[in-house]
Amino acid sequence: MSGATGDGRGGSHVPRATTARAAGPQPSDGALTRLWEAAARIQATVRARGWWDDRASAAATALLGLALIGLGLASPAPPWVPAAVADRVGAWHVVLLLVACTALVVKRRHPVGVLLVAVTCTVLDAVLGGSVATSIALFDALYTAALLTRPVVRRRIVATVVVVVVVAPVLVLVAGAPPREAVLLLLQSVALYVTPLWWAKDVRQRDELAALEAGRARAEAERAEAERSRAEAERSRAEAERRRADLEQRAAALARAHADDLERIAELDRTSAVREERARTARDLHDVVAGHVSAVAIRAEAALAGPPDADADRAALRAVRAGTLDALTELRSMIMVLRERPGAATAPSGLARLDAFVALAQAAGQDVVVDGPVPTDLPVAVDLAAFRIVQEALTNAAKHAPGAPAVVTLRRSDGSLELTVTNPADGSSAAHPPAVATGLRGGTGLHTMRERAEALGGRLDAGLVDGAWRVRARLPEEVA
Repeated sequence: MSGATGDGRGGSHVPRATTARAAGPQPSDGALTRLWEAAARIQATVRARGWWDDRASAAATALLGLALIGLGLASPAPPWVPAAVADRVGAWHVVLLLVACTALVVKRRHPVGVLLVAVTCTVLDAVLGGSVATSIALFDALYTAALLTRPVVRRRIVATVVVVVVVAPVLVLVAGAPPREAVLLLLQSVALYVTPLWWAKDVRQRDELAALEAGRARAEAERAEAERSRAEAERSRAEAERRRADLEQRAAALARAHADDLERIAELDRTSAVREERARTARDLHDVVAGHVSAVAIRAEAALAGPPDADADRAALRAVRAGTLDALTELRSMIMVLRERPGAATAPSGLARLDAFVALAQAAGQDVVVDGPVPTDLPVAVDLAAFRIVQEALTNAAKHAPGAPAVVTLRRSDGSLELTVTNPADGSSAAHPPAVATGLRGGTGLHTMRERAEALGGRLDAGLVDGAWRVRARLPEEVA
């Protein structure tokens, strides 16, 4: 690049570029422009592809500048340069190039400082006549500063470059240079100073677009991730709904099974209750019917076995009638119990009737003695069971040892009622007739008595003790 100069000796003003061309053979302006553009493309390719770092780029710029200086692309010293400097102007061009390229090593860290160094070197180089080599370093510094600085700094650089590009040709025209020289200077200034600014703007816009694309890609990725998360949440919710429905179905199935189990348990309870009621009814029938009918049979058999006696026969008939009426009363009472509503009051049927039953047995010819007070405050179940056991034991004694004495002993101790019925193992004697056949099957009375005692949590023993048949039962007074 060159500026307008005057020789100062003849008063005429001659453009420096013209003087430079007159000094020796110079390449054409078109060849210079093409060479510069080729060098710029090489540097741009190197920087764009990231082949070298800043040091390699500075070294390449220095080598390219040295090559251009060696090819003669440097103007000779103008007249105002001292002779001592003019004789070594080529060396000064090299020094200024190397200083600018050295500054380019830190261009990314200090772009504004490097630009100032490059501008200073270029101005000094122009004062010494100018060379394309230093302009290449300024090109690189301008590009880096326009690319990396803040917007406010970038606007100042652009304004400065515009002023220089516009003012320099005007000054050349004012100095008296031909318009062709001013146009050439304008074109060179645009190529050297405007191109890096435009190039940096283009690269910056591409970077911004790339950043926008990256941001959009990130946003798309985030949106896709959100969609995947939402779909996953939907799948999880659907899975939870499915599991909840499955659990509800299982709970419903378990509830149905539980209801079925409760129904079966209730049916078993009803069946068990029916069986227990049947067993109780069987025991009561056995105790009532067997006892009274056995007494009737024994009395009638005794009357038939003796000689005719009107008084004795009538007494026997009265006993038979009393026993029959008592059996009917017991059967009627049982029927009323089976028919009565729950909670209805019933007639006393426990040990409160023991005296009446003993009197009936005595009237039938059985010698019965009661030893001990008759309890009156027992629970109904214990009271009834005690009476039935005594009743069955006395009936068995009348069947197997008619006329023999029987002793009923009642004792209370430790929260239990202990009752004992004792009669001789063989009741035949001169004073009593031998045992008579009643025609009734035996073997169930002892079993029934034991069932009654065990049903209340008690126990019953029966057997021979010291030549006598003894039935002993122990019943708890409190029933669980």
